[in-house]
Amino acid sequence: MAESTSKVEPRSIEHPWRLFTYTTVFCIGIGVLITLLAGGSFIANLAVSFAIGWSISGCFHLLGPLFDKWLGPYVGPVPVTAIGLTVGLIIAGLITFQDPLYFFTFSNATIYLGVFFGILGFIFFGTRARMVQAEADLAQATAKQAQQEKLLAETELKLLQAQIEPHFLFNTLSNIAGLIHQSPDTAEKTLLNLTTLLRGSLNRTRQQTTTLAQELEIAQAYLDIQSTRMQGRLHYSFNAPTALNNISLPPLLVQPLIENAIKHGIEPCEEGGDISVSAEQQDDKVIISIADTGLGIEQDQSNRRSSAGSGTGLKNVRERLQALYGSDAHLDLVPNQPRGVIARITLPGSPVEEVNEL
Repeated sequence: MAESTSKVEPRSIEHPWRLFTYTTVFCIGIGVLITLLAGGSFIANLAVSFAIGWSISGCFHLLGPLFDKWLGPYVGPVPVTAIGLTVGLIIAGLITFQDPLYFFTFSNATIYLGVFFGILGFIFFGTRARMVQAEADLAQATAKQAQQEKLLAETELKLLQAQIEPHFLFNTLSNIAGLIHQSPDTAEKTLLNLTTLLRGSLNRTRQQTTTLAQELEIAQAYLDIQSTRMQGRLHYSFNAPTALNNISLPPLLVQPLIENAIKHGIEPCEEGGDISVSAEQQDDKVIISIADTGLGIEQDQSNRRSSAGSGTGLKNVRERLQALYGSDAHLDLVPNQPRGVIARITLPGSPVEEVNEL
């Protein structure tokens, strides 16, 4: 899977008008409470409450993301609250006594009340901010999961369609019909290979995982059919250690690359060519290679075998690898020597655990 990060993202900021409404209601309540407890003019107490409350709220809106980035979402609100309280007391002094330092020099009780209600504001706004962030994170995770599920469904459908293209099926059936009288044994073998290919393709698209041995079984059936159709212009070989037979991997990764090699590499060559399928373990990676001796990347004038590999089959394989493994898996196309192309899939060393997590 894609490597997760432990970095804490800045919290999401609530809509300004909603935050303004909450702050206004909160300040009115504080103004009423101060008037009931300490007396004095309700208007003056309300003005002080609004000055402090709106200042703290404004600092949360303007400075909150910056301090969250520097100090984290749990420590960041502390200096933001302190700054908002200081600014609010200065504004309150200007409004009520035309002295910005009044509450710092002549009315310490107001500072204590301001600190107390600042703590309440910190708890209120901090809790609101964490709730908003949790909702945003949940919505983002849900959207990401839905996108991945949609991508997997679409690519698996495209991949299934790519495996059983009508022209391939009809051509194979036509070849079988032509071989029935000329070479009954070859016709029977081709029919069995077609059955294996179709059954395997349909079964694999309903499974999250398959094994390398099962992948190679489908690949061999496909290559047998194509070898018969091309009448000696296609030769192939497999080189995979038996120790890797049971490794788990996403289904239908190998056969689309073989199809691509035949369609854009071997078939355009008058003399045909060879395809070699191999697998090996390198440290914590499993590498599956499909090498052909057909047209190389430079010779393919259709530009469908570019090093980026923009063909439908290659695109499907890359999308599935990205969805399942992120940056831990990739598909590369490199030139073969003396001619041809090598398609190389690199997977994590323990694919079964990675895929089963989905």
